[in-house]
Amino acid sequence: MRKLVSLLNPIYWTTAQELGEAINGYTLTNGFFRRETQVEFATGEILRMTHVVRGLDADGALLLDIVVNGHVLQLPSNADISIKDYAEDYIQTGPGQLYALSTRMFSVDSVSVPYSWNHTILYDPSRGKMPYLVQTLHASAISAQYRPLQEMLEFTIHATIAKGERSNQCPSGFLLDPAGPYCADENECEEGNPCSHTCHNSVGTYYCSCPRGLTISADGRTCQDIDECSLDGHLCHDGQDCENTIGSYRCVMRCGRGFRRTADGLSCSDINECQDSNPCHQHCLNTIGSFRCACELGYQLRNRRCIDINECRQRVCRSDQQCKNTRGGYTCIDLCPTGMTKGANGTCVDINECRDGMHQCRYNQICENTRGSYHCTCPRGYRSQGVGRPCLDINECEQRDTCQHECMNTPGSHKCLCPNGYRLMTNGKTCQDIDECLEQSIQCGMNRMCFNMRGSFQCIDTPCPPNYQRDPATGFCLKNCPPNDLECALSPYALEYKLLSLPFGIAANQDLIRLVAYTQDGVVHPRTSFLAADEDATLPFALRDENLKGVLFTTRPLREPRAYRMKVRALSYGLDGSIEYQTTFIVYIAVSAYPY
Repeated sequence: MRKLVSLLNPIYWTTAQELGEAINGYTLTNGFFRRETQVEFATGEILRMTHVVRGLDADGALLLDIVVNGHVLQLPSNADISIKDYAEDYIQTGPGQLYALSTRMFSVDSVSVPYSWNHTILYDPSRGKMPYLVQTLHASAISAQYRPLQEMLEFTIHATIAKGERSNQCPSGFLLDPAGPYCADENECEEGNPCSHTCHNSVGTYYCSCPRGLTISADGRTCQDIDECSLDGHLCHDGQDCENTIGSYRCVMRCGRGFRRTADGLSCSDINECQDSNPCHQHCLNTIGSFRCACELGYQLRNRRCIDINECRQRVCRSDQQCKNTRGGYTCIDLCPTGMTKGANGTCVDINECRDGMHQCRYNQICENTRGSYHCTCPRGYRSQGVGRPCLDINECEQRDTCQHECMNTPGSHKCLCPNGYRLMTNGKTCQDIDECLEQSIQCGMNRMCFNMRGSFQCIDTPCPPNYQRDPATGFCLKNCPPNDLECALSPYALEYKLLSLPFGIAANQDLIRLVAYTQDGVVHPRTSFLAADEDATLPFALRDENLKGVLFTTRPLREPRAYRMKVRALSYGLDGSIEYQTTFIVYIAVSAYPY
């Protein structure tokens, strides 16, 4: 019983801490009410409880009778039980009537088990209503402990009650009755009948049922046929087959091979295999319950196939003649050199053994005709193992630089693969990053920018500071300073975001990006120095001034996939040496896991 904390529901509902204008059960009922509860465990057990609360006795104790019947999930006596916090909605369904429901969770030795609760509460209607259509009871810090020696079960719980999340709207499954107002149960069965067969309404919901021979499907609404034949739920005798029908089944005659059942299912008739499927190569002869195959003259039957008889093996021609086998016969011709035959003008012409099917190439070898003979070669992507042996597939993946990323060998060829976020280029070898930001037109939203990284992308925040405006042409955050406003002039004039996607393995002292500071007129400022605003010594980057630009370069090799954020400040000086402009660059650098 350790997981049945709702044994005490009348107690912690009546004594729950009231938040705001919400009221607990004692304030509402003065301690006189009846509660009917049903618990359904995910494992199938159902438990019902009736609570009758009869007010307070002379000592101020709540008088409570509980009747419990049904079944509960059995737990090992030494199991570690943990009951999760939960919330329970109380709905005013009529004068002196409430309905409450919740879905809860407890764990048995760290394995979670869900179970659902619903309650119907009746009390004196003269006590009035809750201040809200829906109030929510929050139960937390729940623990249950059984003391075997004292045969005592102890519960501790902290309960508060407040207005519901949508306190003046009826939940799904209920309709607003303005006479109360109350949340009256919605009869879903009368509104369009959601079930394919029979609909049963219940408080706040409904369920569907099916006639005999049908069962409810996974959607809970549609009835589907029960296949009694596959479930061994039939009463057919030996010599009969079970044939499923919608909602039932029938027993029909079992027919042997070569026979089919008649339409009434009570007898069998011969199958004319020759008419139905013609299983033979040349001639088919039907027999009762079977068939046999026959061949034309010059052929012999083998596994239902008619194979040409090579009469030349029987020495049917003269010794000075050459025998040439034909389909269903043979031809005797005067001798020509091996691999040659008589042509129409009487001269010897080459025999194309490859075309005529006279070659002995086996396995996956290719026949190539030569004058007077032929030879067998291996197709492209295979290599020979010697005469009479099958061609061996060449594993191109073992060859150097076959693929830029990953190679998968295939029979006679290979296939190059790329990591996620890359596509294979037309050369079939190298991988190219997919610019998801461009190709998928990703919109990150206001003050955000899509950062295409090698193999992926990320939406990053690029907000403009207060009193700055984003230039629609460049995307910079610009600040207009009034004349002679020294404080404004010393603040950054522009904020610019730079995105840089790099491959894995870039060496040290490699230039990555050149930063340029502009005047308010859009001209490169002639006197600007750049310095890193970050003092993070772990960043593998540094800055140098070069030709009015700030060059960002690597200080050590980039040998790990990682994302960096670096802040660079550009100070632009006037002719008198004073600071004329400040420009701030936020540089995002993403290093790929791959060297491309």
